[in-house]
Amino acid sequence: DHGASPHGRNRSEKEVAELLQRSLSPVRITHEDVEVAGRLSSLCVEDYIHPVVLLLRFLGHYAKNLGYEVVESLNMRLPPRPSVSRGPPLTSPEWKEFLDLEGRVTRVAELKQRIFRGGMEPGLRKEAWKFLLGMYPYDSTEEEREELRKKKVDDYYRMKLQWRSISAEQESRFSALRDRKALVEKDVERTDRTVHFYEGKGNDNLLMLKDILTTYIMWNFDLGYVQGMSDLLSPILFIMENEVDAFWCFVGFMDIMGPNFAMDQSKIKEDLEKAHFLVESLDPDLGEYLEKMGSGNMYFCFRWLLIWFKREFEFPDVQRLWEVLWTGLPTPNFYLLLCVAALCMEKAIIMENQFGFTEILKHVNEMSYRIDVEKLLAEAEGLYLQVQNAQNLPSRIAEILGLEISPHQLQMVHQSNKTEVNGQKSPPGAPAGAIGSSEPGNTSTDTEAMDSIEVLGECDDAISHVLAFNFL
Repeated sequence: DHGASPHGRNRSEKEVAELLQRSLSPVRITHEDVEVAGRLSSLCVEDYIHPVVLLLRFLGHYAKNLGYEVVESLNMRLPPRPSVSRGPPLTSPEWKEFLDLEGRVTRVAELKQRIFRGGMEPGLRKEAWKFLLGMYPYDSTEEEREELRKKKVDDYYRMKLQWRSISAEQESRFSALRDRKALVEKDVERTDRTVHFYEGKGNDNLLMLKDILTTYIMWNFDLGYVQGMSDLLSPILFIMENEVDAFWCFVGFMDIMGPNFAMDQSKIKEDLEKAHFLVESLDPDLGEYLEKMGSGNMYFCFRWLLIWFKREFEFPDVQRLWEVLWTGLPTPNFYLLLCVAALCMEKAIIMENQFGFTEILKHVNEMSYRIDVEKLLAEAEGLYLQVQNAQNLPSRIAEILGLEISPHQLQMVHQSNKTEVNGQKSPPGAPAGAIGSSEPGNTSTDTEAMDSIEVLGECDDAISHVLAFNFL
């Protein structure tokens, strides 16, 4: 009976705090002691908060109330950055080996790893992209896909008819649709006009591009159309060569990229901040230089992030880059490491020439069509592997890149009136060297404190970690 157990699952939050306060006796806190944190984490799955990160925040909250401060270890040690070699693209015979007799895609994880390593041959893209972008489930048979496509054809033309059947008189009183259609037309006219597929006047492919984007407005009227979305559709239509397949693949891509086009630009701002943190952590010299030159906001990466480097490469390289990113390997945020890698590759030029804010922005813009996509992918993967093998990995990096949080990465730092931690002094009345409660008269000393408390955080059925808190 857990309820009768000293370590029962009905332990109150107050009892958890009291356990942390027992700094004079070596006590091991089990996962049952922090069950409340586990329940709390289960409520946040939809927010994509790593359960262990949430557990640490939970414990940190109580530790702080007791006169401690939870801070991340500042002595992350990075191993040498490994050299990575890219592989050859996936071939048609290889692709067929992943299909069973009924056309299902098997060994999906292995397939994605293969695509991540080398992309795929151009002739495979029309078929394989439909799986990567969610138009077809991997476990669907060829027969099921034929039926599914019939439905998608009907759905697409039904939505297309919705806007095409609106009369000019109706549209004159429908400003939301009218304005969005005008923006689509304006954007389409200047999208990839140097690419043969879209060049020339009266190009039918431009008309398809416009019709797909206008139909997407009907599919997602809340988002509608925002400048830059045509850049994301253009390479997809180039591969699919028809409206229906291009539309549904674009829908899948926009499920990923949609937040980039929010009016408040919160997702882009968040990504810029994450990219800045990664640069500071993985290349402190470059990070410090950018900050010194007023470029710590990383605004020069805005275009890279908004449309995933679409305007930095020729069409074949964009297609290679995107299919690698669509695998979600080794982390869904791999595009952030591409930003870091691109900057690291240009570090010497930027710093040796002492570029300021304006020169950095100009230089980054001029990098367009001069980046070797395979080298960029290899450098970014090297960064990931370097971080993966780092010691004392900060939880912020682990959270950004989806890595497990290693032991000893957080420290419980004692707040005394002799020590200032993160700009905060110990509470009034706490004697010098006091540990634990900040109440006057607490006679605990550093020498009496235990060296560490191990916390086994079992926040769900699949995860358990041992985390060490060092009292200083």
